[in-house]
Amino acid sequence: MAGMAVRTRARMTGSERRDHILEVAVEAFAARGYDATSVGDIAAAAGITKPVLYDHFASKHDLFVALMETIRDELTARGAAAMSADAPLEARIRTAVEAFFAYVEERPAAARVLLVAPRGEPELFEAAARVQEQATAALTALLAAEPDLLPGVRDRRRRLELFTEFLKQGMHGLAEWWAEHPGTPRRLLVDATMDVAWAGLSASFSPEPR
Repeated sequence: MAGMAVRTRARMTGSERRDHILEVAVEAFAARGYDATSVGDIAAAAGITKPVLYDHFASKHDLFVALMETIRDELTARGAAAMSADAPLEARIRTAVEAFFAYVEERPAAARVLLVAPRGEPELFEAAARVQEQATAALTALLAAEPDLLPGVRDRRRRLELFTEFLKQGMHGLAEWWAEHPGTPRRLLVDATMDVAWAGLSASFSPEPR
């Protein structure tokens, strides 16, 4: 069996190997934190040597940043898929919110790495801020493409950016709260978010044709 495992790993492409390292690293960083997790720990868990890991990531810092970027891209892709559906705007926003909390529920380690792990790590501060800024920009672009959102409002793009950042930070806070209250149904978090995201702000939106 051990020989079979070695042969299987040897057949991995470079992209598959990189993805495997990321999968292992997300669990390690979520469990032990950035500082307490070494490159050697991750390499051993991935069944490779440190030099092989360094073929894909120049440093632990680069590996962690790649993780944050990957998780961010997975989340924004879910949001984009929800917003591109053929449905009323309110329903699409709800689907996007649902997709976020579904991801948090399905991949708690990834959520912890993106939302919690970089805190208190000066080495990661700028990179984490950049990752979040890019997430806000991507989500703002999705809303800006909706003509019924804040039509004719001065500084519309900035207003949508502020709304996006407010909503994103609120959802992140709820995700962290959820980790401490795991018995809470996901539906309640979605409903609470929509109370703000739609019901509280819909007066500023153009009504959709029925």
